[in-house]
Amino acid sequence: MIQFPVDDEDEVKHSQWIVLLFARASSIESALEPLIDPAEGSPLFLDDARSPHHTVSTYAFSQLSVATGCIASLEQMMVRESEDKISLTASPFGAYALVRNALDATAAALWLLEPANGTLRIKRRILLGLDEVAKGAALRETLGQPSVKVKRRARLKEIAEQAGLGEWNPLSQELPSMTRMLKQLERLHENAVFPWLAAWQLSSGHAHGKSWAQLASNELQEVEGTRTATGAQFQMTIRFGMLAAVLFEAVQMLEVACVRYVVLAGGPPTTDRGA
Repeated sequence: MIQFPVDDEDEVKHSQWIVLLFARASSIESALEPLIDPAEGSPLFLDDARSPHHTVSTYAFSQLSVATGCIASLEQMMVRESEDKISLTASPFGAYALVRNALDATAAALWLLEPANGTLRIKRRILLGLDEVAKGAALRETLGQPSVKVKRRARLKEIAEQAGLGEWNPLSQELPSMTRMLKQLERLHENAVFPWLAAWQLSSGHAHGKSWAQLASNELQEVEGTRTATGAQFQMTIRFGMLAAVLFEAVQMLEVACVRYVVLAGGPPTTDRGA
């Protein structure tokens, strides 16, 4: 891969911003680690007691860990350190896919944790479980393996009954799409550069190799001597400014989700309303 040095002052500032965002994501991960097991009496502790085989806290924590892990992987891919400097190197392909994965995982966690009512959190956990079952069953079918879909869906219905969810039948419900989730969560978004949905859409376009996403966010430099009457050849490079903006939104959402997790896992609620 040919590397091009960055001499644009704005791009240098954006690269520095990216480094700060990596540090911010790392600090979020550190804040989460002590709360892998919710404090006794906390809202998540009470949720998990009602649904011990499909716990809200474990799923949320795992999704937040996926998100911080994706951002840490992006940092490892981009950052080069020496004794006297830190430099960033990135291909126009790959970086956004990791940001998209971080947005996906964080959105699922935040959607799960966002309700003030524990019953609704448990319902959402079961719906996420049903989605996991469907995706896993699709893979097993592709590989020609025996299906366990019916058995596992029936088990999740039993779990709903054991959690005291009354006549609510999870098998008749449907998990919202990521688009719908992000639209619902946007009301929690402050200091927006992009709406979370827009950041996810752009990152998804990159992850699927779509030209519109690459043209919308990367830098194109015409290759000298290739111009013809119908066009030219271009060298594509990443724009740190655009990557920084999308990464900023991923870290912002991660921070919101982390704060919510800490609130629910850190101690007993002050009133029954929060449980």
